Amino acid sequence: MKNIRYIISIGIIIATCTACDNEEFFELEAPPQAPWLSLSDLEKAPIGAYYALTGNGGTMSIFGSGRIAGEVFADGVRIAPDAEDFDPQQDAVDMYNRTTTGTGIAIMDRPIFNSGYLAVGHANGAIDFIEENNDDPFRNPATLNEVARIKGELYFVRAYAYYWLARIYLPAYPNDELRIPFRVNQALNFDEAITSELASANMIYDQIVSDLRTAKDLLPERYEDGVHDPSFQDGRANKFAAAALLSKVLFHIGSHDEALEELNFVIDQNGGDYDLSEDPIEAWNKTGIARGREVIWYYTLWTGDGLGGSSGNWKHPRRFEWYNTTTRDSDNPADNGSRFIVASDEFLTRVGWMDPGDLSETTAALDDKRYTQLFSRFEPSGAGTGVEEPRGAFEPSRPYVWGSKYYRSGVRRSTNLPILRLADMYLLRATIHASAGGFNDARSDLNAVRNRAGLADYAGMDADLLDAIEVERMIEMAFEGDRLYYLQGLQKDIPDGDRGTGSTPWNDAAFYSEIPDYEIDLNRAFSGSD
Repeated sequence: MKNIRYIISIGIIIATCTACDNEEFFELEAPPQAPWLSLSDLEKAPIGAYYALTGNGGTMSIFGSGRIAGEVFADGVRIAPDAEDFDPQQDAVDMYNRTTTGTGIAIMDRPIFNSGYLAVGHANGAIDFIEENNDDPFRNPATLNEVARIKGELYFVRAYAYYWLARIYLPAYPNDELRIPFRVNQALNFDEAITSELASANMIYDQIVSDLRTAKDLLPERYEDGVHDPSFQDGRANKFAAAALLSKVLFHIGSHDEALEELNFVIDQNGGDYDLSEDPIEAWNKTGIARGREVIWYYTLWTGDGLGGSSGNWKHPRRFEWYNTTTRDSDNPADNGSRFIVASDEFLTRVGWMDPGDLSETTAALDDKRYTQLFSRFEPSGAGTGVEEPRGAFEPSRPYVWGSKYYRSGVRRSTNLPILRLADMYLLRATIHASAGGFNDARSDLNAVRNRAGLADYAGMDADLLDAIEVERMIEMAFEGDRLYYLQGLQKDIPDGDRGTGSTPWNDAAFYSEIPDYEIDLNRAFSGSD
């Protein structure tokens, strides 16, 4: 007998098999019929796919765990020396030390591998159903636009799942080593389920781009009351979300001209839906269906779309508490005993927020709304200055700075999670412009982000502009899992940060995990058998 979790791990979700957990189910003479008998039934398909991204509980959410890798492998954080006796999570320590080459990163398997393929499976089954019925499964012209929108969401979710599977389990792009299971259709029997094609980074990124282009074509620009199902307003992807994610993927694989087209669409053609008119904190303190004006796509803890569970809060993404001021359960910093990752001294000094001599905070820090609104600095106990509190399970012997972006709503387990933001788009576009010599355009985009943070326009030389954009990005995207993948997209080696003065090659094998053993044991593709 094979446990159902192994079947799930290669993305095989048959919607009517909730009670089956063995091979006999797959030996039926005919596969079960899809349960989507009406448009309202089909609406549950993207809800299930989004929900699959959250895994089986907060620690299994693809949203929280993926960001750990982008932070801990890079140079913007460090494991707090004072936390060594606190026994921080060992996988995170190994990732920070970059000693993971040739090994599996266990904390990623359930939230990224399992949840990722769970979402892929949900999406594949519904996409197959729609396409096998020529995009008109209910033979009703009145439902065609909504079916197209649902199909677009399914393509978007599949792309997002593969996006994180590629980041965590594949060598940096470009690479043609066949490594992870690849499926864009639902398996119809057990033998097919355990014999998946393997794909490389090159193949997966091609698929992600294709899926996102399809999603962008099919999705509406925004929710319209009376036109779309009411659940579509609750943190679901629209055309701009697809274009925003597509721009990030195209940037990552070096297709800057194509990425620029998507960035221009998101920034300049969004009809006023997204802008940088609010303070930075407004992206991070929302609950229900509310969003900050710069937030393009977010995970909402809200029951309206089925993502939040019956209580609306039981799958609140975890892992952020490892580097965030508070936990998901409390707005009291002293209650967070899990915090062992802090902003690195290299980060704080490079962005001008800390004096490298006496470790004091600078005027530049206090002038930046992001620092005052979305970071927390704590002084050692007895220092006599600043805010003095025990930081979780260890007493700091020196000042430390933590992120304070997550769990900000003030209501227990309720804060929505921004995933795609407009400031990210501006800074990506600034990098592309500056790389191509478009310094005036690059300055304009950089200044849009700086001005929103309360800072004056960039006054430096064009020769230093790319570095200034990178510094601004380090600040803006801190603790969002961005740093490693941004540098890999530019094929820039990853600085050691507080580890030392060197760097690690951007495509080093330390920056991805081996495939889980249970998948290798089950999937015949790894053994070459058929």
